[in-house]
Amino acid sequence: MKKILFIILLSSISTYSQNISNSQKLDTISSIQNLDEVTVDALRAKDDTPIPFKNIVKADLVKINLAQDIPTLIKNTPSVLMHADGGTGIGYSAIHIRGSDETRVNVTINGVPYNDSESMNVYWVNLPDFSSSVESIQIQRGVGTSTVGAGAFGASVAVNTLGAIVKPGVRAVLGMGSFNSSRESVSWNTGMIGNGFSFDGRASHVSSDGYIDRASSELNSLYTSVAKRWASGRMSLTTMLGSERTYQAWNGVPQLATDENVTDQEILDWAAGSSEYGYGSDSERVTDLIENRRTHNYYNYENEVDDYAQNHLQLHFDQRVGLADIAMTLYSTSGAGFYEQFRSGDSFQSYGLEAPMFPDSTSPESTNVIRRRWLDNTLLGSIINLSVPIKEAKLDAGFAYSTYSGDHFGEIIWMQHAFDVMPGTKYYDNVGNKHDMSAYSRISFDLIPRLIQVQGEAQIRSVLYTSNGVDSDLQDFMFDHKMLFFNPKLGLDFKPSENLRAFASVAIANREPARSDYLDHPGWGSALIKPERLLNIETGFKTYGKKWAAEIGLYHMGYQDQLVATGALNDVGNVVRINVPNSFRQGVELQGGVEISSLIRWDGNFTLSKNKIEEFDEILYDYVSMIPTVITITHINTDIAFSPSVVAASMIGIKVWSNDKNSINFEHAAKFVGKQYLDNTSNDERSLPSYLVNDFVVRWSPESESGLSISVFANNIFNKLYSANGWTYSYLYGGLDGMVTENYVFPQAGRHGFINIVYSF
Repeated sequence: MKKILFIILLSSISTYSQNISNSQKLDTISSIQNLDEVTVDALRAKDDTPIPFKNIVKADLVKINLAQDIPTLIKNTPSVLMHADGGTGIGYSAIHIRGSDETRVNVTINGVPYNDSESMNVYWVNLPDFSSSVESIQIQRGVGTSTVGAGAFGASVAVNTLGAIVKPGVRAVLGMGSFNSSRESVSWNTGMIGNGFSFDGRASHVSSDGYIDRASSELNSLYTSVAKRWASGRMSLTTMLGSERTYQAWNGVPQLATDENVTDQEILDWAAGSSEYGYGSDSERVTDLIENRRTHNYYNYENEVDDYAQNHLQLHFDQRVGLADIAMTLYSTSGAGFYEQFRSGDSFQSYGLEAPMFPDSTSPESTNVIRRRWLDNTLLGSIINLSVPIKEAKLDAGFAYSTYSGDHFGEIIWMQHAFDVMPGTKYYDNVGNKHDMSAYSRISFDLIPRLIQVQGEAQIRSVLYTSNGVDSDLQDFMFDHKMLFFNPKLGLDFKPSENLRAFASVAIANREPARSDYLDHPGWGSALIKPERLLNIETGFKTYGKKWAAEIGLYHMGYQDQLVATGALNDVGNVVRINVPNSFRQGVELQGGVEISSLIRWDGNFTLSKNKIEEFDEILYDYVSMIPTVITITHINTDIAFSPSVVAASMIGIKVWSNDKNSINFEHAAKFVGKQYLDNTSNDERSLPSYLVNDFVVRWSPESESGLSISVFANNIFNKLYSANGWTYSYLYGGLDGMVTENYVFPQAGRHGFINIVYSF
């Protein structure tokens, strides 16, 4: 442990932050900006909010933004892990916070929910270069506050794009880098014009071949906002349009192929026992695996792509009435797209078809097919928040309602030997509908004036989720579930002096199962599957001076009925998640920073945690006979998958040179992630090794807001060969002695670079 800490401290990191100040501000503009702080930021945690959180402002985002998605930009914040399918952070990428995956991380954009209503996942790829329009990001670890969304469970990420831009300007960005990556972007704003109106927008194109073979991305986005501000309020209409076409790299790479010490013959021997590679008969894939190793892509069909477009429309209205602040939002999120696949050797029955009869009275046993699986969905909703002082207290309250409809269907594009199947033939179709309604109230008051503040909060959330139709396995997928959740929170903030603060809080949160849990569960959404429940306890202590700050936090997240993979399969062979009675995450989070001199600043964070399932039954299938035998292994006190016990980051920024017009800054970021297990059995043979990655940035920039800026990014400078995510499955052939385990991982890019050229005027 001491060695890890020493390495992290020596390999220090991040951003030397500079606050951009506008020296020329009219009084009317100042009042408008103050209103923004009240209405927009009131929905976020403040210094006296008794929860752990981290804020990232626009000035810091600009420095590290090289066309990658938000997971890459926040990866060095406490307890955050990031991975990307294509290995570069362009395309499909995701985060874990305290081990919780994105289905348990509540993401909002200007208060509007961004998680998919059914899968609960977050698809950052649908809004390419979105970070270029972001004013600030707040990451809340743990349950967090109800003000950042109804679905908060393991963590929350609140993204804000709304801000008062005082000065007009245009910003053009041209970037290029490794793996044929490029970025072209232009943004504009009018500043404040007549009668309090302002207009701003951005258009971007990002593309990359990806580190993994064929893991290419072609991404486009458009952002516009028109706002009307007055002394006591604001109205804005915001649109965000995104489209992505990303070649699939979802299968990952066999883990043994990423080991430089493994010989070609060992890979051949492994492939001979792998069903994914046709037990060695799929010579094209096996040859590609041997030749390309870490960059191998299982998919080789030329149009094996994910193609999706998503449109966001948000209408925000904020008004101060006396001492009260009212914020209302209407929103619409719509999207449509598909992923296309080539399938070899599928049965006709799996598409609801009978095998054709050849002229010689024979029938083919299987067929090759090209299919598209579609999602056409719409989310409509409204949000209202009220903040009002009541004597010596403050009351916050809110109400939210959304309705979602998602049409899932599959089309046959081409099928071999199917003479009567027309292109575009639909072979399954089901519609999911979800109605989500929630209300919360929060009161905060001084128990002891200027010393102890109490915050109490209660949320009621109602979820109605239905589905009707046939799923992709051609089985009826119909259910009607109603769930009612009560989520209370209580916290204390203690401030004995100006530079000391302590807090403690307790919260309960509930979360409904995802669509896949209903879809893949043997009970088909019956009472066999339950919602998850979380008890979250947080304590923390902060101290700070003029040039330094330090914080320590302790947390306990106790789960009841957490859904985890146990190895169980449903009747069509899909992996299902099962409720386990008791599990927990607990740990300590350290973070701090110091301005060593006027030219050097250091920041760092360190998380040490324990993430355990108290007891569960692993399910294994023995395929020694035609009808597999089910074998159960009981595990006690095992580690939760993808929950490393050690996560650390360190950041250092150095102003190398400056004059009245320009400056050169050097920034170094290091991230350490401990060993992660691929499943919940604590089996070392199903794990990802720890890794330490170092990134460097050299930035030449003007001292003012206008002019030319050039940033050179050198990522993974020491060429660490590592994998940040993966999956595994095991089965038996003749008892436990015949266990076969296959691990697949997602290798991240080795040493690579990017140049960003920005001109603002």
